[in-house]
Formats: sequence, structure tokens, C-alpha cells
Amino acid sequence: MIPPETAEPTVALTNLEAIPLAAAMVSDRAEQAGIRALVIKGLVVEHHGLRPARGYADVDVIVDPVAFDAFTALLGRSGWHPRTHLWVFDKLEVHSLTLVNDNWPCDIDVHARFPGFLAPDQVVFEELWSHRFSFDVAHRPIIATDAAASAAILGLHALRRPNDERNARELVQLATELRKRPDVSSAMATISAATGSIQTLGPLLDAIGVPRPEGRKVSRRDVRAWKRRTEGRSRAGQWITYLSGLPLRRWPRELRIVVWPPRELYLQEHPATKDTPAALFTARARRVLLGIGDLWRMLIDRFRSQG
Repeated sequence: MIPPETAEPTVALTNLEAIPLAAAMVSDRAEQAGIRALVIKGLVVEHHGLRPARGYADVDVIVDPVAFDAFTALLGRSGWHPRTHLWVFDKLEVHSLTLVNDNWPCDIDVHARFPGFLAPDQVVFEELWSHRFSFDVAHRPIIATDAAASAAILGLHALRRPNDERNARELVQLATELRKRPDVSSAMATISAATGSIQTLGPLLDAIGVPRPEGRKVSRRDVRAWKRRTEGRSRAGQWITYLSGLPLRRWPRELRIVVWPPRELYLQEHPATKDTPAALFTARARRVLLGIGDLWRMLIDRFRSQG
């Protein structure tokens, strides 16, 4: 157990030092409170040899959905508080809460769900929990996902934005590694069947030559939303999903905000943008053009698939 009085660093830490300490702290706090939580991504996939070592800006943890509020409150008592709330989170799917602490250089991303797992959140967590794994970080055992569950999470993370250069590179690296480890690949396929991610993980399963298994049925709407999310470099697909769930009478007002966010909302999401009329106009115009380009490519792909 990490005593409360020593849980906060008393000297300035680098990210390289803070990440393992934060991972150990998160796992320790959850265990002491009787909350089921799994450290994911980052140091975990690195430990399993699924991705080369690199620097990290945050620690990711997925928590039993029924204990999400209790866990964030637990960390809140140690000074961890939500990062500035962004307006887009009120409209698009929110899958995690980013916590920051003035005494730490890294963030903690607390997940209630992970994008791409389309089964109900509790079903997904129970499956991942059945694939828990313990290894030492900062001289303390932490509870994390095993190699198969970590591969599924890393695969979904890369497939969420497959057009991103780094994601595409990671997907190739992951597929190369999984071809050498048929036991992990087979277990990952089983996880995909249980968590409603056969279709979302399908490209990775196909790439490593593992047949897509029969699994839990998921809604067509969720599958369509995932496909929209993964197409292009902007949030255009996610905005289409958001608007499709609204009554038509709300579209004019929402479209004005989505297409051309007011100054305060745009700066909230993009604080590095210079606060001048010219800079804001240029930045928003680029955003619109990027979205239009993505929508155009989506339409072309739809016509091709139907032809």
C-alpha cells in the first residue's frame, strides 16, 4: 500500500519518473478502496512487447462502470481534478475523464468505456477483468490487462483513427507481433466475440489471418457510428452521428455551432489559436474544409460500396 502522506510527490518529477509512480498509485488506491480497476495501454502494452518503449503523457485506467464516480472522487481527495470541460464533450461520446494534479506532470485518463467495444459497458468490463494480469511497476504489483486484452485495446486505439500516420504504423507493428504469437491472437479473437468488437477489430483480425468468430450481436447504429468515426482526419463522422440522433427542428441551431463554433467555444477547444479575428477565421475555415473533404470521401466510399 502507498501511504496517503507519501502518495503525492514532494519534488519535481519528470514524466519518465511520474508515469510509473502514477500507475502504481492508481492501482493501489483502487485496490485499497475495493474498486475494480485495470491499468491499460502505455506501460502495459510495452510490458507485453506489443509496442516499443516510448514516452507517455498520461496513465490510462478502465474502471468498473458502477464505481466510476466513486473512483474519480477517490482520486479527487488527493488533488486530482478534471481538466477543463470542453463543449464537444456535451455533444459527442465521452469515453474517459482526464484528471490533472498541480503536483504531477502527467494526467490520468479514467475510462468508463473504451471506443470500439460495442457491447454494454458492464459486459465489456467483466470480460476485460477476466483477463487481468499483475506485474511490478515502481516496485509495486499493479493490476492490468493481459497480452490478449491489451492487444484488443491497442488495436481499437489504432483503428479509431487509421488514417493517422502514427496509428497506421502502430497497427502494422501490432499485426507483425501478433503473427508471431498465435495464442495471443486467438485469445484476442475470443475477447472480440465477447465484447461486440468483431467488426471494429475486424481489420486487425484479417491482417493477422485469424478468422472472425461468431459473437455478441451489436446494433447496426453503433457499427455505423464506429465506421463514421474511423473515416477521415476530422470529427465529421462523429458530428453526423450526433446530428442523426436529434430532431430536425434542432438541426439549424446545432449546425451553426458545429460548423462555425463561437469564439469562446473554439478557443476552449483550441487554446493555442491566436485570439484575433483573422487567426480565428483562418483556423475555423481550415476546420470546415477538412470536414468537407472527409464527408466527400465518405460519400464516394458509400457509392463505391453500393456499386
